[in-house]
Amino acid sequence: MQMRTMILAILTACLILAGVGSVSAEERAYIPVMVRIPQMIIMKLDATELVFNEVDFDYVLGTAHLTKVGVIATKERAVTATIAGNVPYTLYVSAPEEYFVGASGGLIHISQLRWRLTDHSETDSWESVSLERVPVQSGPPGKMEVIFDFQMTAYWENPAQVYTGQILFTVIPDEV
Repeated sequence: MQMRTMILAILTACLILAGVGSVSAEERAYIPVMVRIPQMIIMKLDATELVFNEVDFDYVLGTAHLTKVGVIATKERAVTATIAGNVPYTLYVSAPEEYFVGASGGLIHISQLRWRLTDHSETDSWESVSLERVPVQSGPPGKMEVIFDFQMTAYWENPAQVYTGQILFTVIPDEV
């Protein structure tokens, strides 16, 4: 009997040791995560300047148009604005100053520069640049490309010289 008790004790000890080996101690700790993504809108322009040269005003051999008031030069697909945003937005175009200023003091009114969206080129949908922001196109969250054609009218009264100025592209988030 003693032998039997001893064998039983050894078996019990083996079972206890085997059970301890398979017991896993696992602890978990959870950390709450909060992500606050800010409102983001990015605009990139593919052009650093818009230049109308003498050749652009060539109505004999070039693509310019002769009118009673002057010569109209057109730049198709002149500027592409690529906008990406995580909120709805609207793209606007305007000018910060009322005149383009000539190197010798002449002035060209900003309304002589007109724009239209390239994909609307079949219609005569030209808009003059102005001091007021004019809405161009709105977009949902995501990425959008807006391609512009530009047209400059050189009136006979505009002295021959180099004129400089700026146009302004502005993206503003829509109210949600």
